[in-house]
Amino acid sequence: MHILPRSLFLNLCGGILLMCLFPFLRQTFNFNSTRNMATHTTLPSLLHLTIEEAAEGLRSGLFTTVDLTKAYLKRIDEVTELNAILQLNPDALTVAHELDERARSGNGKSLGPLHGLPILVKDSIATADKLEASAGSFALLGAKPKTESSVIAKLRKAGVLVLGKTNMSEFANFRGLNISPGWSPRGGQTLGAYYPDCTPEGSSSGSAVAAALGLSTAAIGAETWGSITEPAEFNNVVGLKPSRGLVANDGVVPISSDQDVVGTLTRTVKDAAYMLNIMAGRSEQDKGTWSIPFEQIPDYTTFCGGTDLRGVTIGVPRNAFPSDPTSPIMISFEAALKTLATAGATVVDNADFSDAKGFMKYNQEIRGIVRSSANNRDMPAYLETLEHNPNNLRSSGDIKAWIEEHPELEDYPLRDTGKLAWMLKEGINVDSDKYKDMLEKEKYYGGPGGIVGAMEKYQLDLLAVPSSWGIANDLASKMGFPALSVPLGFFPEGTAIKREDMHPNLIRVAPGIPYSMVLISQSFREPDLLRVAHAFEELVGVRANGPAPYKVPRTELKDVVAGMMSFESLDSHSRAILG
Repeated sequence: MHILPRSLFLNLCGGILLMCLFPFLRQTFNFNSTRNMATHTTLPSLLHLTIEEAAEGLRSGLFTTVDLTKAYLKRIDEVTELNAILQLNPDALTVAHELDERARSGNGKSLGPLHGLPILVKDSIATADKLEASAGSFALLGAKPKTESSVIAKLRKAGVLVLGKTNMSEFANFRGLNISPGWSPRGGQTLGAYYPDCTPEGSSSGSAVAAALGLSTAAIGAETWGSITEPAEFNNVVGLKPSRGLVANDGVVPISSDQDVVGTLTRTVKDAAYMLNIMAGRSEQDKGTWSIPFEQIPDYTTFCGGTDLRGVTIGVPRNAFPSDPTSPIMISFEAALKTLATAGATVVDNADFSDAKGFMKYNQEIRGIVRSSANNRDMPAYLETLEHNPNNLRSSGDIKAWIEEHPELEDYPLRDTGKLAWMLKEGINVDSDKYKDMLEKEKYYGGPGGIVGAMEKYQLDLLAVPSSWGIANDLASKMGFPALSVPLGFFPEGTAIKREDMHPNLIRVAPGIPYSMVLISQSFREPDLLRVAHAFEELVGVRANGPAPYKVPRTELKDVVAGMMSFESLDSHSRAILG
């Protein structure tokens, strides 16, 4: 038997070991050299980071999901006084490591543009992790549905990291008559990003502020009426409320299953399209999604491809919103209409609702009875889905009683339960003829007497209205139609400060506070909204070219990648997550 010399044997063993380790060493070398290159490369600002930029940075190895997560946690800690974030995921870094490993071991297989991106989620939406779904209330603390929301499950499958929960108006502003937008007993008062003590609007307040300040790649909200579009407006971000039935609504603390919709708050229109690509689609948990009229969900990003609006007809229903021609909002809106026309769109002015006055009168008469009645039906149904119900709540009446029995937690009676009381008193049986008649009248005012009538008469693709003013947004919500809020402008220097009438602790108008244009269409016509909003965003660049938030987090990706981030000032929870 021939025995190899010891030196040759060791060399052979070393060679075999090197061959075995080569793929790993090459991957590690490439990653480290790319990472070293990143320290000499201009990394994107987290204040403006888009989904495409984040996905490309992860794909090319300039940074990792762990880097993004660390940076976002530090940024959240730097603006805690705005109370945008209610709870952080204690497993965020663990999940980030897992997502990075999945990307590294993917053998070149594309994992999709959302893989590895941290997002924040409104506290009314259930997630299968250690996060709450309390709607901002101590009454629902520890109350967990058996399964997480279908929307969150889809996002997780796409590789999204749920970084935490955002603060919101308690019970989506359905608790009290004197409770300010963005306040909850668990999270305190969320403040807007663009002026000290600015209203954040609500109820998806924290999600809008988080998107505005770059505290996550995107944020998820939910809307019954205005709860996405209004906070988007006051925080200079894009708010997309999809068609009712396009996105599943299970696992969400309800107001009305007839109107509640899960949507997005993002920094760009295309980011909203990327999110919608994953969120949209049928779900076994929400039978409403089975009304989607197409088998295949389109790639919504393809409608965000340019600025040519030839062939698009936009209507302006002047009798659907108050119009002061000297106000900054109206001046910006008129300029926006000219921009859209210059881009090729046909703008039909005075495409008015045929019965706008009738709806305004009727709306004052019924005073929200339809939504209140629906809540009396839908809240017990949601509470029945809870796997854990520590306070044994079975109805909105139980919630009201619990709040009043725990004043030290719920700031009662300083903050009342007037809306819950009114709802319980005035709500009617949803199977009654009276309720069905009210629904039919709402469908008339939103249909032939409003949005549908105007769109058919003037052959419109969509409507445009200034800000979230007026009745168009309300009618769109009642009809389940999609709406998209896109940044329009800012109140100029010298603007007189105005406080909220009912909540004087919050400022509504001041220099630098943003406002928006809202686009509305009929069900499942999101492509029209995305096309026009993206073109306007590209042509004007309100967010990109406007003033920054008054308080901007300091930490950037370059600080994390270069190892320059200090953890000394972090609160104990953030420090524990970061190790």
